[in-house]
Amino acid sequence: MSIAGKKIGIALSGGGYRAAAYHIGTLRALHRLGVLDKVDVISSVSGGSITAAYYALNKDNYEDFEKGFIKSLSKGVLWSSFLYVGIAVLLLLGISVAMGHLTAFLMGLLFPNLPILSGVCAALGGVIVLFLLLILFLKHSFVTLPTSKLISLLYNKVFFKKKTLGDLPDSPVLCINSTNIATQVPFFFSKKEMGEYAYRVRGKSIFNTEHFPIARAVMASSCVPYGFTPITIDRKYLTEEYKNCPNKPEAPKLIDGGVYDNQGAHKLSHDKSRFHTDFIIVSDAGNSSVSASGTTNFFNLAMNTISLMMNRIKRMQRADNLYETYVDKDHFAYVPLEWECGARLLQGFANNLKEGNVHPDVWQAHAITEEDITRLKGPESASANDAIIEKVKKTINWSELEREIPSEAGEQIARSVGTSLTALSHKEIESLAEHSAWLTETQVRLYMPTLINKEL
Repeated sequence: MSIAGKKIGIALSGGGYRAAAYHIGTLRALHRLGVLDKVDVISSVSGGSITAAYYALNKDNYEDFEKGFIKSLSKGVLWSSFLYVGIAVLLLLGISVAMGHLTAFLMGLLFPNLPILSGVCAALGGVIVLFLLLILFLKHSFVTLPTSKLISLLYNKVFFKKKTLGDLPDSPVLCINSTNIATQVPFFFSKKEMGEYAYRVRGKSIFNTEHFPIARAVMASSCVPYGFTPITIDRKYLTEEYKNCPNKPEAPKLIDGGVYDNQGAHKLSHDKSRFHTDFIIVSDAGNSSVSASGTTNFFNLAMNTISLMMNRIKRMQRADNLYETYVDKDHFAYVPLEWECGARLLQGFANNLKEGNVHPDVWQAHAITEEDITRLKGPESASANDAIIEKVKKTINWSELEREIPSEAGEQIARSVGTSLTALSHKEIESLAEHSAWLTETQVRLYMPTLINKEL
């Protein structure tokens, strides 16, 4: 499962159903390259956790996995929440109208000669009752709006069929990431352990994973703030009380894993993590475009502000993981939806080589010499750049890749897909998958040639 004792990991980013579909292409390309079966760890957040968990449960037959997953993505899971909210709104309106009629009836008994007063009191009473009910409803929204519980039920029905963490395979190791509000750090789910450092007694996690529902773990990973209610851990999954932990932490309250790390690469890249790997393929379905013209109200402003902050965090993480010096670093291949598929990737590789951000194992595999790199940094940089790109074209079989570049129309469709959990069309799914598959194969050939040029 490793090359020269080194581990291979895949990070599947968040982004709702868009991310879930996008990651199909990443897995498809790795399967075609013969790498997927040799992956040691899959780390996922949010929408990526849907794909990761479904693949882990159905990995024995890749074709069946992809066919079944695409079919499942054609079914939305938000309709239950919409239905519930609709019923709740109708119920609140019904109670308000009933209270208005009751007020009118009572006023009619007290003041039978003042029908106008009864009408005014009926309207006023209804409005006041509706206002008070709305306040109570929203104040206790974690109870009155159990959206996460509803989505979990549909996750079970559509994707996971009541499977638990104990049903996951031993390999690849699956790490489903969430964010714990109680401790402000990541909270993970895997087959053998779940939790984080705060919830340990005598060095062992206080949570029992064997019967914990995968659907609930995925819901915790995709629990978008403001949209869904935080996930809590039922006491039946505890092996120890929280008070027995050394620092006596609060009970976990879990939200979207993307709040802490929306690429899912943190667990793979952190050298002290139990999930650390040496080769990391990051499949990033984020689409970071922010429109100033579309910022027309407070809600748009809040969402765009959040997007700006998340994009900044992503760029910092990407710089630290991918573009910093290769010394004592892992091998990274980055596969983002926001990048165009084309020859610009070749120039990007040459630029990274010039800046010293490419591991010697990589440039040597491309038949690039130290002399080539020296020339790239000197007065002959232009000719050296062209020579290096020509070498790389040969080693990655660029002529073959060039014929398979996704169409511009397909890329536009892929980027137009939203991040909700509503059903996707076959065209949307394939557009996302084709973009990711091509980019994954190209980036792996560029930055991880040893994975496909040597026997693992």
